[in-house]
Amino acid sequence: MEKAKEKSTSLQVRQHNAITAARHELSAAQLDLYFMVLSKLKNGDQIGTKYRINVAEIFQLTGRNWNYVQLRDATEGLIGKVFEIEENDGLLQVALMSSAKYLKGQGTIEISIAGELLPYLVDLKNNFTSFQLYCVLSMSSKYAKWLYVQFSRWKDIGFMSIDVEDLRYRLHLKDPEGKQPEQYKQWGQFKDNVIEPAMRQINASSDLRVTYSTEKAGKTITKLHFLIKSVSQFQTIIPFEIEEGDQEAIQLKTRMMDIGILDQNLIKRVLDSTELRKKANRCLFDMKIRREKIDNPAGYFRTTLAI
Repeated sequence: MEKAKEKSTSLQVRQHNAITAARHELSAAQLDLYFMVLSKLKNGDQIGTKYRINVAEIFQLTGRNWNYVQLRDATEGLIGKVFEIEENDGLLQVALMSSAKYLKGQGTIEISIAGELLPYLVDLKNNFTSFQLYCVLSMSSKYAKWLYVQFSRWKDIGFMSIDVEDLRYRLHLKDPEGKQPEQYKQWGQFKDNVIEPAMRQINASSDLRVTYSTEKAGKTITKLHFLIKSVSQFQTIIPFEIEEGDQEAIQLKTRMMDIGILDQNLIKRVLDSTELRKKANRCLFDMKIRREKIDNPAGYFRTTLAI
């Protein structure tokens, strides 16, 4: 069986801070597509490059099975989504995507990025945010996704503060022009429906551990202070394919041996199968983030992969 080229075990998505700080108004489906596109970008990509997103890949990573109508609505919204970026000579308004083509019978969407935006996504140099693809895709809350990106931007400093009203605005819960009704206006609602669920998902599913405190003006909570810590032992394992097959195989073999898989014939069987590699990577990731101790890691691995 011909080996498919495998993804790096430390795949990261990098995103320009001008976009990271933008107001969030994307749905969960749109965010999943957006982050998938970001994962495909490479330095040197030219305007007009087509990025192919396989719907099955999204399901394998997230467990969310977006249907055709949901995806069409999502890409239509992304094509209409406009970022505003302050450049040296003026304000740039640019659409996130320029086109999306659904390839018949392939379960694949071919996406083009607006040419004016591409440099901000690709040519990053010193002004970028780095965040791990699997972590952000594994979160179901759109607020958790957006906040995780912000925390990743500030993780080297370890601290982020934001006014509550500014956060409501950036999460698209409050219309700055007052034309739309405000969502979760009361602090208790905002905390229970946005902040706490997001914190739980970020702390359970990512390489960050975040706590927060509040600041009041009188009896009103006006500011949130977040303490951000990276989990140094966290190793993200991405069940994707990229052009680093030999190195990925070495890393995967090492991880299997670390949990007690020493049967070289079994290891070879996993490495020779694209499908088993994906299952192994996913299983090893799940074992890494599970809070309860697994008494027999090798046995759990074999049972999960049915080998």
